[in-house]
This record gives sequence, structure tokens and C-alpha cells, in this order.
Amino acid sequence: MAESYAFYEGTFGQAIVLETCTDLVAHAHSESQIVFWLGGARAQANVGTEVVRYDENVGLATNAYQSHDMTRLDGTGPAVFLVFMISRKWLNELRRATGRPFVFPSSRIPIDAGLRQACWQVLDLILSAREPEDGLNGLVEQLISATIDATTRGRVADPRRLLPPLLDHRLRSAITLMREHVSDKIALDEIAHQVGLSRAHFFTLFRDQLNTSPQVFWSAVRVEEAMRRLIGQGASLTTVALDLGFSAPSNFSRFFKEHTGVSPSTFRRAAVGAMPATVTGLAV
Repeated sequence: MAESYAFYEGTFGQAIVLETCTDLVAHAHSESQIVFWLGGARAQANVGTEVVRYDENVGLATNAYQSHDMTRLDGTGPAVFLVFMISRKWLNELRRATGRPFVFPSSRIPIDAGLRQACWQVLDLILSAREPEDGLNGLVEQLISATIDATTRGRVADPRRLLPPLLDHRLRSAITLMREHVSDKIALDEIAHQVGLSRAHFFTLFRDQLNTSPQVFWSAVRVEEAMRRLIGQGASLTTVALDLGFSAPSNFSRFFKEHTGVSPSTFRRAAVGAMPATVTGLAV
């Protein structure tokens, strides 16, 4: 199956060109995310109770920690996306500079002709690398700002979502345990027990404070750790797989591809020398 993965890192965060024949399971990021469908297989995303069907006029926006997936709607070939992982630091600076709450009240991005043209222009520059870095950063920042404007125009965001989450101390302890045991086969019920929570309360805290589930978050922790090892250690894929508790490299490759859309080897080739956007970047 064809797959490709291209990175561009700037002050705004990361721009990613993703071509994939693989559906993505429910997953989450610590960054807000914008996704434009560029062509290929039709696809849709489930974000909570909202279903977003990608097309030329509709893209996807997710807030930090918001669980979402991607399903291709036909098997004719790969789907191609332009993805922006928006730096929390950059977004906070934009909030302070404008006094506006940049929180997506809806996951659906209305795409007009100008926004569509900007997407293709940014894509061309990322792939050709003809534009000086400062110029490309500026174009991407303008595109992100225009997308936020299109999504929030005429809407009022919930003010409770404008600040970073203030996590319950037991939730912080649970996240610490997940990171410490990222390579172990430990049950979620055991983590809940160790931090003094019932299973029901454990799941409720994740839902209410992080807008996701413990399973999705822990999978994100494992993906993040896999990314770090693939980039920073020079270890073989087999070593990374076994160190992270997978019984076979094939199981690791399948897990990684279900969450990112590309194989570990493709990710490593594209990302060597760059730190990937974190998916669970919580200060605990």
C-alpha cells in the first residue's frame, strides 16, 4: 500500500502531509489540530457525537485532548490530508495578542475558495521547499488564523475551555503511572485502584477533564514514547517494539499505523532530526 509522510516544523507547530490507506482508531493530542482533505479516498471523522465528512468544502478541527478517529469511506486507494498540529505556546501568544479565545466550538471547518487555495499553496511550498523558512511560517500562520476565524465566526466558546485543564491530583497520579509503566501490561483497573478511584470515577475524570477515555490517553502515551524512541535512540524497530511490551514487531507496526496512519519506518525516515508534536503533553 502507498503511504507518505512529510513534516514541516515552524513556530506555529507542525504541518504534516499524510497519505494513508489505513483508518485511524480513536486517538488524541495535547495540541489543537486542523485537518484538510486533499483528495483520494473519501473519509470521515467521529469527534464525540459529531460526525465530520471530509470534502472540498469541509475540514476537521479538534481542540486539545479531544478524541477523534478517521475512517475511509471507500477502498479505492489512499486518502491524502494536510494536517496542522498547532503549538500550544504559539496559540497562547496569539490569544494574548488578540484577546480572542481560540477554541473550536465545532469540529467542522467551512472551507471557502480562498481557504482552499491557501491549503494548496502551503502544500506546494512544503513539498518543494522553495520558500524561505520565514516566508513559509508566515503563510502557514495566516492559513491557521483564517481557519480559526472561519470556525469560530458567529459562535461563542465555552469560557471554561479557554484555559489549560486544572487536573485532579488523582488524575495527575494516574498519568504519571501510565508513563512509568508505558512498557508494562498493567490493567487500567489497577491504575485506578492505585490512585484511589473506582473504575467508574476514573473514567469520568478522564471524560470530564480531558475529554477522552483512559484507553485512548494511554494509547497516546505509548505512541508518544514510540515516536521518541524511533527518533532519538537509533534502535531497531524490533528493539523498540519489544521494549514497549509488544509481543512481535508486526503488532507494534499495526498499533503505530492505526494511530498515525503510517508505519514506524516511514515515520522514522520523515521525522529524523525533528521532534514530533507530543500527544500527551501534560505537566504533572
